[in-house]
Amino acid sequence: MKNALLLCFLCCATLSYGQHTDSFAVHFALKETKVGKEAAASINKLIRRKSIQPGQKLMLLGYADYRGTAEHNDSVSTERAMNVQDYLVSKGFSKSDITSMGKGKIDRPEMTAKGGYAPDRKVLIITQSTTDLDINKVAVNETVTLNNIFFEGGLPDILPASMPELQNLIEFLNTNKSVHIQIEGHVCCKGMTTSNTGPYSNDIDLSKLRAKAVYTYLAAKGIAKDRMKFEGFGTTRPKVYPANTEDDQQANRRVEIRILSK
Repeated sequence: MKNALLLCFLCCATLSYGQHTDSFAVHFALKETKVGKEAAASINKLIRRKSIQPGQKLMLLGYADYRGTAEHNDSVSTERAMNVQDYLVSKGFSKSDITSMGKGKIDRPEMTAKGGYAPDRKVLIITQSTTDLDINKVAVNETVTLNNIFFEGGLPDILPASMPELQNLIEFLNTNKSVHIQIEGHVCCKGMTTSNTGPYSNDIDLSKLRAKAVYTYLAAKGIAKDRMKFEGFGTTRPKVYPANTEDDQQANRRVEIRILSK
């Protein structure tokens, strides 16, 4: 299985250029949700180094470790994200430039320690620059990874934070009217769906429905349907293998466009 996945990865021609997405972790102590001294120091360092600056579009994703119930972890992760948002606003960032959400716990089935796993108690600050789409830099049958397409966890629902990237893609397609594309969905981890029934009961179905959601959005904004196709590949075409870290999994959880003609 590993060899098959690796072969698929090597045979899939992918061009990932101009990726401007950066993420920075702000960590919290056990049971802590407020921005304490250490979290504030981390955020202040990012601002001082201009890693994040007022005027940027930011997404804040709050997390909890595997301890506690799902309801508790959802609440804790959301509070962490909202408190980081409030801190950034106090530092001159505009609330309208920030999208915040709690992602609950990060599953670590191999871990059972009562103290949990400290690195997972965090908020990821993600800068939301749009993808550099340049028709002269991509060849036919190559793919471009869209930097900032976000979905509700385990669902094909596009989140509002995706709108700048989608608008960027619309402008690219309107400027280059001869371009035809295939929208390709990928998920990070085998078995990420929890239901065995319904329209997205497995990884392939979910990835295809996410690609279809982008297709439907573009069509609603005036992009001709005969210029677009969509497909889902589940976990069969990872960018990073094996995906041992959250960053690796984030890289594999993506939407790409394949240039079919130009």
